[in-house]
Amino acid sequence: MFVIQFLLTLFGIGDDQDHFDVQNFKWLTKQTVTGFLMFFGWVGLTCKKEFVMTSTLSAVCAVAGGLIAVVVTAFIFKMAKKLRSPGAVFRLEEAIGKEAFVYQRIPKNGLGKISISLNNLTHEIDAMAHEEISSFTQVQIVKTMDDKIVIVVPKDR
Repeated sequence: MFVIQFLLTLFGIGDDQDHFDVQNFKWLTKQTVTGFLMFFGWVGLTCKKEFVMTSTLSAVCAVAGGLIAVVVTAFIFKMAKKLRSPGAVFRLEEAIGKEAFVYQRIPKNGLGKISISLNNLTHEIDAMAHEEISSFTQVQIVKTMDDKIVIVVPKDR
C-alpha cells in the first residue's frame, strides 16, 4: 500500500479528500492508514520472529505499534499545518498616493505595468492612464480601478 501510494503521489494521481474530520482535524488519511499498516506489520513481525512472542501478544504489540504510528503521523501533520505563512500580504490600496515608475509603456486608455517598492518588496502592478506614458517615466498612483489595476498620472502633475 505504501509503494502504491508513493507512486500515485509521485505522478500526481489521487486527491486529498479521503479523510474523516473529527473536531476540525483530519485524522484518518492515506498517510495514517499506510503508517498504521506498515508499523502493524513490522512490529508484529519483529515481536514474533525476534522476540519469540506468542501470536496473541505479537498481535497486541502490532496494534499498539500501529496506533502509535497513527498518533505520531497525526501529530506531525498537525505541527506541519502550523508552519503555513500567509506570505507577504500586499493590498493595492496601500499604493494609492505613492510614486512608481512605468515598467511597460502605458498606451492611452490602455494597460501597461508599473513597478513600485512597498514594505521593502518590489511589486509589478497593471496600470492604466488617460494619456500615453512611456517606459521609465515616474508616475503617481491616484486610485485603484479594481483589485489588480491602478490608475496613474505622470509625476510632474
